[in-house]
Amino acid sequence: MTRLVLSLCRVCGRLPEAIVNTGYCFGCWPGGPVTPPPCLLCGSLDYYNTGKCRRCHLYGAAEIVESCPDCLAWGTVRKHKWYCLACLGWRKRFPVAECRCCSATVPVNAAGYCRLCLAQARFADPATRTTRRARDAALADRVDIAEANRHGQQLFLANLVWHKGSSRAAVDAQQRRDRVRARTAEIEQATGRLAIPFEQPALFPDLRDYSTLTPTDMPWPSDTALLHMLWQLADARAERLGWSWSVTERTRTGLRVILGLQPLPGTMIRTSHLEVLTEFSLVAKHVAAVLDEAGLLFDDKQNTLAAWFDRLLLGLPEAMIAEMRIWFDVVAHGRTDPPRCRPRANVTIHCQASWAVPILRDWAAAGHTSLREIAREDVTAAITGAEHPNRAAQGLRSVFRILKQNHAIFADPAARIPVPAHPSREPLPANTAAIAALLDTDNPARAAVAALAAFHALRTGQIRALQLTDVAAGRLRVEGRDIPLAEPVQQRVDAYIAYRNTRWPKTANPHLFINYRSAMELRDVGVRWVKLLLGPGLTCRSIREDRILAEALASRGDPRRLHDMFGLSIHASERYTRVVDHPTFEDLDLED
Repeated sequence: MTRLVLSLCRVCGRLPEAIVNTGYCFGCWPGGPVTPPPCLLCGSLDYYNTGKCRRCHLYGAAEIVESCPDCLAWGTVRKHKWYCLACLGWRKRFPVAECRCCSATVPVNAAGYCRLCLAQARFADPATRTTRRARDAALADRVDIAEANRHGQQLFLANLVWHKGSSRAAVDAQQRRDRVRARTAEIEQATGRLAIPFEQPALFPDLRDYSTLTPTDMPWPSDTALLHMLWQLADARAERLGWSWSVTERTRTGLRVILGLQPLPGTMIRTSHLEVLTEFSLVAKHVAAVLDEAGLLFDDKQNTLAAWFDRLLLGLPEAMIAEMRIWFDVVAHGRTDPPRCRPRANVTIHCQASWAVPILRDWAAAGHTSLREIAREDVTAAITGAEHPNRAAQGLRSVFRILKQNHAIFADPAARIPVPAHPSREPLPANTAAIAALLDTDNPARAAVAALAAFHALRTGQIRALQLTDVAAGRLRVEGRDIPLAEPVQQRVDAYIAYRNTRWPKTANPHLFINYRSAMELRDVGVRWVKLLLGPGLTCRSIREDRILAEALASRGDPRRLHDMFGLSIHASERYTRVVDHPTFEDLDLED
């Protein structure tokens, strides 16, 4: 439907023309001014157009905001007949009569009070938070309506009162509150008390030297009941995760030290305050886990990725810094409203920012102060002249795409620019003597990891994700594949499991490979642990490539065989089958 646009007077340019297609208002009428006629609907002399005043005209009323006739709330419009939405509901539910309190002839409820008098009475009884009808009925019994309105009435804005339970968002909020109450009840049942929902800030920083003290020198907490309750949580956690006696005792000692240094017992404890435990050779992460389970921990750890990103942007123009912060906020925390975006991994954010920011510095040196000034030719030239065009294209496309979606730039200059292919690296044979040394080592974990990579070409992530249930009856289950274990691998895995059961007999960690840190938790080992385990010169990737390359040479470049044995796709298999025709391998005796 096309909306009518009123033509303004050609003389004053402020009022609409009095009669359609005349071009003049009554005040600027030729030979005038002419006295306008009264409104055909209400008789008002405020003539606007087509025989109606400004208040009665469809488009003239859009410029007028008035007060509600019933509750006097300011902000009503013609669309709702100059009433607020709440009073419209009252006029449908209640009859018009004289209010018992203010004597106004307006809709009144069953108790005989108008909506404005009840709203004023709610200020005297804010604890009434039930449904609307029950709340209005309860007010008349709990509060003296006349006394609450004796000194006047507080007016308010229209259509800003939102009743709980009137939408799905209210239901979700109530469910979240119920879950918080349930969790609070669990903590109260476990600890016998609730945490004070605030923290006691320190007036002066703690400058004491703890290097010469021992945990026995520290004062005992004043709230010993809370300490014993936290000790019970620590013991339960130790039994659940299979902690050793020494770890349990150090955790109990750390809890006693932290509570002894707490200025106000029962308040929240900051994560940064746990750093003092390192002065006593105590592990803070186990203490933090117990405090978090009890609801007493406030995590104030600095986001290292955000701090690194702030240092990376130093020297850029202010406009570019503001735009890059928009990009970082979206990729780091995600976005729930359209266009939706999931949070990216820290390594992805680190790579894309490292690839894009050097190009932004070059643009800033060339005189650009904002990414809005960047054209498609600038992006193409930057990608072409970069040392790694593939990385530069990925970083710039991510930045400009996010900024365009968030309306920080007018157009995406990197859209539809093809990303150059990443230069492929041909797989190379590894040092077989070094691999044999790893297989024959006395370290059971090193020998088992090297065997899985050397015989079955497992990646680092696959080795870290292996669980005890994935190795059974001489077979290995990896990402949906059922692999028969080679005899040398079976021997080394069995030796490692025996060592694992002896070293950590009570651990609850389900992963196959654990270390002295992950054995006390349920997480897998880190990438760095696998890298340090194999030592310098060899990685899981190099051992895996050597194994797949050997199989490609033995099968004379059969991609189906590589797919069946290692789960490679056709594209990934071609990387190894192309090497078979290399002159280096022409003289090899593949029959051996």
